Parts: sequence; structure tokens; C-alpha cells
Amino acid sequence: MFSPETDPSEIVTTIGSTLHCATDATVESICRYLDSFEWNLYLAGAALEERMSGTLANTGRELRWLDLGNHGAVVARQMIAVDPDFVESLPEGPVRGLLAPVLGIRRLLPMAELRICTHGLRVLNDDDKTVVRILIEESRPIDAAGHRLQALPARLFIQPVRGYERKLEATIQRLQSSLGLHSGMLCEPATLFQQALASVGRRPGSYSSKLAYQLDPQQPADAAAKQILRGLFDTLEANIDGTLHNLDSEFLHDLRVATRRTRSALAQIKGVFPPAVVDEFKAGFAWLQQVTGPMRDLDVYLLDFPNLRESLPESMRDDLEPLRDWLRGHYAEQQTKLVEALESPQFRALREDWRAFLEMPNSPSLAPAPRNARRSIKSVADSGIRSMLKRVRREGRAITDASPAEELHELRKSCKKLRYLMEFFESLYPADEIRGLIKQCKILLDNLGSFQDLQVQADHLRDSARHMQAEGAADTATLLSIGALVKTMLDQQVQARKAFTDTFTTFDSAANRAAFKRLFAAAAGTDAKPTPSTDCNPAGNPDSNLGDANQA
Repeated sequence: MFSPETDPSEIVTTIGSTLHCATDATVESICRYLDSFEWNLYLAGAALEERMSGTLANTGRELRWLDLGNHGAVVARQMIAVDPDFVESLPEGPVRGLLAPVLGIRRLLPMAELRICTHGLRVLNDDDKTVVRILIEESRPIDAAGHRLQALPARLFIQPVRGYERKLEATIQRLQSSLGLHSGMLCEPATLFQQALASVGRRPGSYSSKLAYQLDPQQPADAAAKQILRGLFDTLEANIDGTLHNLDSEFLHDLRVATRRTRSALAQIKGVFPPAVVDEFKAGFAWLQQVTGPMRDLDVYLLDFPNLRESLPESMRDDLEPLRDWLRGHYAEQQTKLVEALESPQFRALREDWRAFLEMPNSPSLAPAPRNARRSIKSVADSGIRSMLKRVRREGRAITDASPAEELHELRKSCKKLRYLMEFFESLYPADEIRGLIKQCKILLDNLGSFQDLQVQADHLRDSARHMQAEGAADTATLLSIGALVKTMLDQQVQARKAFTDTFTTFDSAANRAAFKRLFAAAAGTDAKPTPSTDCNPAGNPDSNLGDANQA
């Protein structure tokens, strides 16, 4: 790899004057680096390179799987004929086999694009036979608007020819002398990947929906709460464009999770903001949760349809296909409604007002403040988690075999709030201990979520069957297959209900109670004196829609 200032044509001229060469035609190609929005491949230590000769219309396209842990070595190649997006769009092959478990349901997106000019030279012997091949590669990044950016440093490749391997070393030595080559100029396949991303301002691994706050235990609670809410807002905004263009279902999922976490933070980090502010934004984000729900429900059904189909006897599986067609028929309608909501003045105003609030300086120290605003975030976190834990235990212990489903639903909401609080404040506690308790909470939530979601899905399927029958979209066989599916779900719900007692008993075990008490015990004398004010104590109720409540 040469310095950025080196002109590739000068390299060709220098080589031509040093060696007996023949010049090949310059070859133009396109190189793209692909990954998901959340960098699934990069985080798995891989990069996906797409190489195309000539124009985009050319069907000579090759996917290359690069192992970044091995200097970007190409470990698999596969020819394709269409734009790669989802795994299902690719033909069977070695790259698809590596890609499927890493990419999952996400779409491949172009992260960087290069226009490459390759100048080829053939070193000839006295008989004009080719003994060594030399390639000089000039790469120029292309930005999102299609503009060519400053060229990357030129790269030189020297390739042996079978039968003339001894000529390779002599050629390298002569080029080292004429071009000033040295070991520091060696480049790896991974280098081009890194340069291409940097040239268009991409930072691998820059997006994650996971919470990773680093809070100061003595930080004022209002400042820490805003730090948490700003991070959630960043996640929400990062997913708007992908949701509008329906690039894949995870954009909407992450947007909804960020919305639900925002509502939970507003409701559960109590007494740090004025009540009127909390009520205003809780209502705004509740609206956002509502308008994004129907599209998410369709996503969940269509994503899970293969599993629903497989849960039926083989003789009934094809009879379920009209349901898939009916769901797909409503998809475009719901996407249009979703876009209208996200492009509405109401959503624009919510975003602008929320951003202004988050960027607003906290109240001066002499001004009246909500009662918990000046307390340390650690003390607020401790008391909030203790309070929610007591509610979870109280509600869970009250549930018997005769309890109605609504009581399990209420417990699920409380448990979800507890989980969110622990995730918000994870950095305030020893990592192993807090993560272990979060895991216990998730296990309980998985059980409660299965119980409730199976009921919601069964009700939704029954409702869909009625609509399909009224529209003439389902014959008797299809209605019977839906009925069988509903029965399967209700049977599974019964099993989830039976498993609840053991699941909650484990969560409420003496060992877990001791771990919670040790981690979230009150520490006397650590708080600043509260400032008198009217407390805000909204009753948080972050709602859950089908399928994404337990994926947050």
C-alpha cells in the first residue's frame, strides 16, 4: 500500500521502465461492504464483501466472507445474481451458510462502496512468456449521494505464475528498489475494509439497542435520569428512517422498545421531574406506542408463521396458507398508516419538545425542585428497585391456582418495570451480581410473557378467522386449521400457567431474596437533603404488544 499522494499511473510507468512488461486493459469494478444496521457480522468478527465487475447491471457478482480475526482472509466465496438483502434472497452456498446464523432476520445494508480501477501488468521473459502478474488497484469511495470522494492509497499485488515461481522473488526485489517498497507498506484485506468505512464516516459497532450507561453513584438523580432518557431517544431516532422505509422488522421493534423504556423511566424514576412534564410526555409516548402496535403485530405473525405452520399436523399445514396471504394483504395498509403517524405533525412536535426538554439545563441549586431531583441517583435507584421488588413479591405470592389471568398480567407489568429499573442502573452495582438478578427477572418474565402472549395470539387468530370468513377469504379447511392452531396455543398456555408456581418460587427463593437485599439495601446518610416540592408519582403502565414485550 502506497501513500495517499502516490499517483497509480506513476507506479505503472515506474514498473514499465524497470521490468520487461506487457500492459493489460484496465478493469473497473465495484466493491461494497455489507452488514446489518446493528453490525451483526462485524461483531461476529467477519465482513461481507460484494465484488461486481463493470456496471451494476453486470450479473458477475461475487460475495466474499472475510475473517477479520485472520487479517481479513477470504474464507468463503459465492456467486449471486441479485442484490443481497435477506438471507432468504441468497441461493444456497458457502456464504449463505455462514451468514444465516449471524444475520438472522436483519437485512444486509451497504455500509461502504468503492469504485476500483485495476491496472494489470504482465512481467515477460526473453520469450515473451508471462512469468509474474502485477496488479495496481486504485480505490475511490462513493458517498450516499453517489459522489466520488478522495481516493484511498493505491495497492499493489504481485502474483506468481505456475511454473515460474522462482521469478517472483527476483521481481519483488527489483520493485523494492525501484518503488521503494518495504515491509511497512504491506496491507491486508481487512485494511481496505477499514479504510472504506472510515472514508464515509462509518464506525463499526456504533449502534446497539442494548443499555450501556455509566452512571456516577453520587450524580444528581435528575441529571442521571436525563442521561438515561437521552440514550433511549438516540436509539428511538436511529430507528425512524429504517422503520419508515420498512427495511426490516427490527427497526420498528427497537423503536418500540426504546419507547416503552422511555415510558417506564418517566414513570418509575420517581420525583425527579415536575409532574406536569412527566404527564405530558407519558401521554405523547403512549400515543407512539399505540400507533406502532398494529404493524408490529403483523410483523410478529409473519415472522413466526413458519413455526405456526409446523405446529400443525402435516395434513393441515397447507390449509393455513390463506391466513398468511390475508395477513400480507393487510401489511401495506398498516405500513401506510405507520408512515403517516411517523411523518405527522404530532410526532414531529413530540420529538422537538422532548429533545428540548432533554437538552434543557437542570434547575439551579436555589430553585425549588422535585423531591428526588437532588438526591444521589444511587439512593433513588436503591429505593425504586426495593419498592418495585416488594410489589412483585406481593403480587406473585398472592397468585393461586384459582387466580384469574388478569393477576398474572399485572404481575408481568410489575416485573417488567423491575427489570427496566435494574437495567437502567446496572452500572451502579457489581456487574456479576446485578446481571444474575436481571437474569432471574427475565426467566420469570419469559414465563409470564408466554402465558399472556399465547392468550393474545389465540384471541387475535379467532378474530382474524371471523374477518376472513366474512370477507370470503377462508374456506372450511382454513378455518379448521386456524381452530387447531388456537387449540395448540391454549394448550401451551395451560402448560405455561402450570409452570408459573415453580418459576416464581425460584425467583422468590431465600437465596434470591438475600441477593436482592444485599445489593439494594438502604444506605443511611448518603443523600443530599431533599428540596421540598410537589412530588410526581405517576402510575406507570408501559403497555406491551404482541411479541416484542419480552424481547426488549
